[in-house]
Amino acid sequence: MSGSPKVKIVTDSTSDMSQDEAERRGITIVPLTLNIEDKSFRDGIDILPPEFYRRLPTLSKLPTTSQPSVGLFQQTFEQLSADGSQVISIHISSKLSGTFNSASLAAQSFPAGQVTVIDSTWVSAALGLPVLKAAEMARAGKTAPEIIEVVKASLPRINLLAVADTLEYLKKGGRIGGLRAFAGGILSIKPIFTVKDGLVAPFENVRTKKKALERIAEVVKTWGAIERMCILHADSPDEAGELASMLSTTYPLKDIYMSMVGPVVGTYTGPKTLGVCAEKKDL
Repeated sequence: MSGSPKVKIVTDSTSDMSQDEAERRGITIVPLTLNIEDKSFRDGIDILPPEFYRRLPTLSKLPTTSQPSVGLFQQTFEQLSADGSQVISIHISSKLSGTFNSASLAAQSFPAGQVTVIDSTWVSAALGLPVLKAAEMARAGKTAPEIIEVVKASLPRINLLAVADTLEYLKKGGRIGGLRAFAGGILSIKPIFTVKDGLVAPFENVRTKKKALERIAEVVKTWGAIERMCILHADSPDEAGELASMLSTTYPLKDIYMSMVGPVVGTYTGPKTLGVCAEKKDL
């Protein structure tokens, strides 16, 4: 498609995609910021998941997180569109972070159609799914309107289920009421979560992590034909492998990829969180 403008894909670091993988696929990641004990780190650049999960249990208070600035997005969009390219920027649910708003404000200073910002309504690897799709289409020479239409149509077909190893981080991060966290700790309940309408929502409570994994596998197998599946884990590769094995009777292992939950998302979910996300096929 010679002569047509190129399309470049942008996302943010809550997609939990490594910088290496993003570069390989031609994706630009704009990092959120993690503030740990008076020091600021760019998510996925200055601090990587293994180091973060090593440090997390030793911290006296939970890290705080902040969205990228409008200026950082403007700078990114300027660099990418300088050669006439169009930019599609796909982000974490606007109900979970102000990142989408920052990107939208930055996009307003560009000519109409130059920069399109999409609220994925998802987070972590579930945000990564539409980003990967967009990057593949851009590489195949598809136009910006074609990519935008396909990406937006794919969002309602995405599913996510995850289990937190402990309610402590959700409680500290203000994501659930203190009483529920306290009761959960006593009864050692493992809450299975999903994301619904852009917000983290309870799916089911089970008694043990093993039962939670079995239940997640059972539900995932009802999702039917999928385009792409990902197991996300917060520094828990062995359990992630176990979950992949449970799913392998329905979904071949070669079709399942792994993503480690990054520092910003991990601040709220805590270590050893485990989940599955997938995009159902458009049948």
